Amino acid sequence: MEWLDIIIMRDGKFACWYCNLDFFSLSDFVFEHLNCNRKDNRVDNLVLACVTCNNKKPHDIDMQILATDKLHQNEKLMYMRENTHNKTNRKQSNEITINVSNFEIAKLFLIRNVPIPFDEALDSISYLCREKTGHGSQQSVRNYINTLTSTVAPFEIIKQQGKKVIRYKLDSNVENDKKKKSA
Repeated sequence: MEWLDIIIMRDGKFACWYCNLDFFSLSDFVFEHLNCNRKDNRVDNLVLACVTCNNKKPHDIDMQILATDKLHQNEKLMYMRENTHNKTNRKQSNEITINVSNFEIAKLFLIRNVPIPFDEALDSISYLCREKTGHGSQQSVRNYINTLTSTVAPFEIIKQQGKKVIRYKLDSNVENDKKKKSA
């Protein structure tokens, strides 16, 4: 699961890379190895796939060609590889580290503070991110909040007395776990 956020960010979706079927939980997908080598767990070699496409690919030449093209594209991007002689790659790796850290700051803040008015969450998370990582624009924090309130995430944004409020989804297992811990 350590590559999940990076793969979603790189590919721009939480869906099957082959058929575009949206995933609604962490049990809906598998990490698909583009080169069919299960020992090659580089992020460049991984995409998210539904079980059907994952099982179909070894027997479908068109899917294999798509996978090979995607692997070459990922390798050209050098998305996760770090070359210590190349400042651009170090900068890119640092940006990814900051992004992952700030996303975790946002998630932990919401876990500890919901329900909370949206504007207060936005300002507070931006401040905490800047304090801890030196970075945290309101736009990037809005993106984290959008991700954390997506259909598969544990939070939602509702209108309460004309203001946006972030809270746990009513059917969220996280809310149930939180209630059990405080009981």
